[in-house]
Amino acid sequence: MALIRHSLNHHNVRGRVVFEILESEGISSYEPVSHFIGEMKAEGCKIAIDDFGSGYSNFEHILRLNVDYLKIDASLIKNIHEDLNAQYIVETIIEFSQKLKIKTIAEYVHSSEVFKKVKKMGVHYSQGYFMGKPKLSLQ
Repeated sequence: MALIRHSLNHHNVRGRVVFEILESEGISSYEPVSHFIGEMKAEGCKIAIDDFGSGYSNFEHILRLNVDYLKIDASLIKNIHEDLNAQYIVETIIEFSQKLKIKTIAEYVHSSEVFKKVKKMGVHYSQGYFMGKPKLSLQ
């Protein structure tokens, strides 16, 4: 963690860094993950759970971790404007997140229809090709 702290200070990016953690069954103990989250939040960083809603997502684990964002998996978002079952699952994730004061991010927002749907459902942020394709530079 010393290297991360040094980088945060050296590049003056405290408060602008979001660490994305991929929840998986490979996490054998949540204690070290929880410790890392606490240390990074003390440095002003935010924490996101990536791909939430995919195969292994566990609501109980989210209760243990003090995260700022849940990134809703692309598999649920990509056809949400047409898939009623995906809408039900995403509604549940949104409601759960709102009660815990966790912001939501929709992954794979690739069209106007998908963007309008997730916005109407109450997702806080969107990412995907509809917003813009990745670039090598921020300029």
